[in-house]
Order: sequence, then structure tokens, then C-alpha cells
Amino acid sequence: MKLELVVNLSLKASHSLEERETPHEHLWDIQVGLQGTLNKGRVLSLTQAQERFAVLLTPLQNTLLNNNKYLDSSTRQNPTCENLAIFLVERLQNALSQMPESKNVTLSFVEVGLWEKEGKLGSARVSFKS
Repeated sequence: MKLELVVNLSLKASHSLEERETPHEHLWDIQVGLQGTLNKGRVLSLTQAQERFAVLLTPLQNTLLNNNKYLDSSTRQNPTCENLAIFLVERLQNALSQMPESKNVTLSFVEVGLWEKEGKLGSARVSFKS
């Protein structure tokens, strides 16, 4: 049996892309899948994981992603769902590895969704085989 815990995070930030050059704001929803075995009825403390992972988004909150030096140059150049998901993978893996209770927990996916006033436009997911 495969069991995943999904940690939900959100980010409010602006970006500009070729097809829409004027900077515009979005709500980005980020889901982080954690796979593991049950220990005391859970894969990992959801609260602790959410707190650890949310810290990674703090430098991005309420900024123009195209100018944010926290991001690598390719993500700044094209701050898309796909590039943000890829950018977050290594940082999330590092944060997870620093949690003592996560020794049997692995990152199973990172999904970044994009919302506008009309609703969710779509998302990009980086998945890992278990």
C-alpha cells in the first residue's frame, strides 16, 4: 500500500511572461506529496511539515518573481508553474531531510498551481517514483 501525506501551501506573487508582459498577480497553490509508512498513525507531522516548508516561500511572498534574487536565473526569467515546481524540489528535499522524524519519508511530488480571479488555470507536477 502506498500512502501519501499532502502538504498544502500558498504563495501570492506577481510575474510577467512573454504572452503577458505586464506584471500581474496570482495566487499560487503548492502541494507537496510525502510518502512513507505510518508511525503513530501518521506519515509525518502535518503541522511541522507545513511550517518547515512555508519558510521556503517567505522570500517569494508578495514579490515580482521576475526580479526576486532568491530564485535562480532561469526561474526568474520564466517564472512559470513548471519552473517554480522544479526550483522548489531541492529546497523541499533539504528541508525534509532536516526533520529528524522524516528518516523513512520521501518526497513523492511537488505540484504548483496557478489561480486567477476566474479560478484555477492549471498546474505543473514534478513526480518521483517510489
